[in-house]
Amino acid sequence: MIEKSLIDDPSLPITTYNYSAVRGRLAKHELEVSLPTIITRAKNLGCYQARPKKKVHDHEVVTTAIGALIQHDASLHRWSPYVEEKWALITSLDDFSRKLLYADFVSSETTWAHIRAAEILMRINGLPFQYYVDSLRVFRFIQGRDSMWRKHFLQTDEADPQWRQVMRLLGVNVVHALSPQASCRLFLCAPQPIVACR
Repeated sequence: MIEKSLIDDPSLPITTYNYSAVRGRLAKHELEVSLPTIITRAKNLGCYQARPKKKVHDHEVVTTAIGALIQHDASLHRWSPYVEEKWALITSLDDFSRKLLYADFVSSETTWAHIRAAEILMRINGLPFQYYVDSLRVFRFIQGRDSMWRKHFLQTDEADPQWRQVMRLLGVNVVHALSPQASCRLFLCAPQPIVACR
């Protein structure tokens, strides 16, 4: 029932019950109960949720070396049932090796938090060839269309946000995902033979 309250809470990223953990707790009290019995009891109590079908993993590695492309993103959630506030988890993943090069929680997703994440990654691993990011305001200037009330003078990508300026100064190319789905499924190709890290 404790897990049910966590699963029913839409602000938490918890989606499944752990029936094996219940069996493990019972075993500590010298009670041997089979997993199907626990699941049947859970169903009767309204504490059952079928496991979701696994999504087909369609990621294709398109780089040819470590350091060729860093996938950088952030996710805002209430990461623990014991806290009320949401935290942003900033991560950076090497496309070729699939190694997680950076991960940290921040209280708010700011330009400085992303610059600091890039700095830590590059101090440890060297300069990557390019970063793959979404079109968040931190990474890209996107301007809407003109309206009768407002005239825009700068169009999309005619101004560089601070994070992009830092990448430009370091000589690191930036590639933007064209949709939220694309930021999870890399589809852009890196140049053919490339130097992994400078």
